[in-house]
Order: sequence, then C-alpha cells, then structure tokens
Amino acid sequence: MNAAAGIALVLAALGVLIGGVKMLQMRGAVGAETARKMVHIGMGIICLQFPVIFSEAWPVWILAGLAVIALGALRFVPSLKCGAGTVLHDVNRSSFGEVYFPLGVAAVFAFAKGDALKFYIPVSLLTFADAAGALVGKRWGLHTYPTLEGRKSIEGSVAVGFTALLCAMVPLLAMGHDLIVCIVIGALVGLFGMIVEAVSWRGLDNVFLPLAALAQVTIYLKLPLPELALRLPVLLGISTLAWCWRRSRVADECARLGGALALYFFWTVGGWTWLVAPLVLLVSYMWLMPAPPDGDPPHTMMAMICISSVGLVWAVAQTFLPSPEWLWWFTLGIATHHAVIATARYSQRRSHWSRLKWWAVGTLQAVFVQGAAFVLIDHAHVASAVDIAVGFVCTALAVATFVCCERNLPMPADLTLRWWKQGATALVASLAGGGIVHLL
Repeated sequence: MNAAAGIALVLAALGVLIGGVKMLQMRGAVGAETARKMVHIGMGIICLQFPVIFSEAWPVWILAGLAVIALGALRFVPSLKCGAGTVLHDVNRSSFGEVYFPLGVAAVFAFAKGDALKFYIPVSLLTFADAAGALVGKRWGLHTYPTLEGRKSIEGSVAVGFTALLCAMVPLLAMGHDLIVCIVIGALVGLFGMIVEAVSWRGLDNVFLPLAALAQVTIYLKLPLPELALRLPVLLGISTLAWCWRRSRVADECARLGGALALYFFWTVGGWTWLVAPLVLLVSYMWLMPAPPDGDPPHTMMAMICISSVGLVWAVAQTFLPSPEWLWWFTLGIATHHAVIATARYSQRRSHWSRLKWWAVGTLQAVFVQGAAFVLIDHAHVASAVDIAVGFVCTALAVATFVCCERNLPMPADLTLRWWKQGATALVASLAGGGIVHLL
C-alpha cells in the first residue's frame, strides 16, 4: 500500500475509534476507565496492522508524531479536553501513557526491521496486558500492594503476567517454534511484563516495556534451551529477593524491584560484565560513601528510573547494534551517577567542606573504583589510557556543572527534579565521553 494512503487510513481509523468510544461514554454505556482502555486496545489493534500496511519506518514515525500532537491537544486544549478528550482524561490520575504509546510502537517498528514476529510480540504486550490488568484489578482486585502511583491489586498483576505470556506464546507458536521454547519465552516475557507494570510510573511502561520485550525476544531466540531456561529462575529469584529485602534503607520496595529488573536486563543483553558498574555503585554506596543522614527517605522508583535510564539506553543499543564499545559508554554513565551521588553524600555529612572538596572527593572515588573495575573486565581492550583520561575529564566536568547548578546540594527543595537533572547529567557525560572515544 502507498505510504500516504496508509497514513490516511490509520488516521481515519483512529478518528473513528475515539469518536465511537466518545459516543458510548456520552450514552453512559462505559465508564472513564473502560473508555480509556477501549481506546488503548483499539489503538493497539490498529498498530498491529502496521507490518501489513507499511514497508518502511518513516510513515510510522510520522504517524507517531501526529498522534503525539493530537493526543497532547486532547490533554491540554481546554475545549478538546472537555470534549473528545474525556475518553482519555476522565480518569483521576496523572499519566502520559497515551502519548508514550505511539512512540513505543514506532520505536519497536523501527528496531524490528521488518521482522513481523519481533513487532507483534511487544505491541501485543503493549495492547492487551496492561488493559487486562486494569480491568481485572477493577473487577476482582481484593488483595493490594503499594506502588509509586498508589495501590495495585495482585489479581490485576497476575492478569498482566498471564496475558503477556499469551502475547508471546501465540505468535511464537504461529511461526512454528518449539512448544517448550514458546512456553519458556512466554513465561519470561510474562513475568518481566508483570513486574514492569507493577512498578510503572505515569505510563512510562508504554515505552520501556515494548522495547525491553523486543530486546529480550531478539536475544532469547538465539539461545539454546538450557541457557534460555536458566533465565527464568534467575529473574524469579532476584525479583523475590528485591521485594523481600525489607531491611534495606537504600530503596523502597518498588525501587528495589525496578533495580532488580534493570540488573536482569543488563545481564540478559550484555552478559555478566554489564553487572559490574551498577554493582560497584551499590557496594560503594553502602561501604565507601558516608552514611545517609538519619531520617533520610529511601530511594523511590523515580530515583531508580533516573539512575537506570542511561544504562538502559546503551543496553538497548547493545541489543540491536552489538559492539564492545557500548560497555564503555554504559560504564561512563554509571560512573557519573556514582560521582554525583558520592558528592551529594559528602555534602550531607561533611558540611564544613567546600563545594570544591565535595566534588573532588566524590569524583575521584567514582572514577578510581569504576575505572579500576572496568580495566579488570576489559578483556576486549576497548579502552586505552587515553580513553580512561577522556572518561575522567567528561565525568569531572559533568559533575562540576551539576554541583554548580544545584544550589542546595545537601537537601534539594525538589528531589524529583534533582533526580531528572542527575539522569540528564549522566547521559550527557556518557554521550560526550563515548563519542570522543569513538572518534579517537
């Protein structure tokens, strides 16, 4: 089909979908949550037709951009929000999931590179799993647990996991894969999807979940059955340990679970060497940095998202464009987080020091321990002495900028904004250092 005709067809279908759900809502046939999930499922079903309609990625990106503009207008333009926008925004919570949805679909389509199976599994997961969890949780959810956005039900989470399992198994079976392989991959995708949905924040799972599912399926299909089967007890074990480790003052339950997922994902796409930098950061946090102040709240899922984000970027890159260099970019980002956290800890516990000393001690600690750990595992000899020096300079400059811009370093007024700034600082440092090393 002609790309322009395909774009017009999809836009018309989306218009009919939103208009139809709005009519049902006006007649009182569906409530706010049901209307939202109907639009979610309808959008997903339309998107599942993309491999048939489009042969290139650029029309899908155009559709994603138009969808983001239209959905943003439904959220922020008062006249539209009170009209057609009620099908999405009558629910009493702050979420940008409908905006992230088309971006997640477009990214999966681009990365799948025409492989229908690798597109169908993540987008099916995105379409049906979250909706199943919400509807089951609302109807039968009796046993709840706390999350970053309030409380969710165990029944709803189980529905997410089971639906995700089917979303992976059915396409795999349809493509002729071995039944046991389909069951194991389905169980892995289902468990991972269930945990991601449980700790999701403001709809970010609509981007992370399909990309993570695509990355995992890409890798799982290459593994022999014994290696594939090993991943199931590992994921189950680290998730259970993270949830039950209630004595930790480092992070709350959701943050620990999110951290466990991130570690599992790093190991899945890159092997054990991708665990070194985050584990060095964790050990340093507990043993090398000054203890947190008394009464300091544990890190939330927001903090874990910001700390893990730079690593997730390079882990996805490693999945689709494999190269030993990505581990250096990854380590540089984690080392920058390490330096910022250490600097903040020294500012809280060494108030008589100057900002210069906080920065110097925190940065040197991070660069030394992370650099030493990387050199020990750098069997591919990715980094030379010059590369290490570039990493040191980029980390030091990035942290210095952060320290200068953060007016109240020991105790910021807006901790969430602080974490976003830290995440951006780590990403910029790894981009700069990795880019310079690549050019050299």
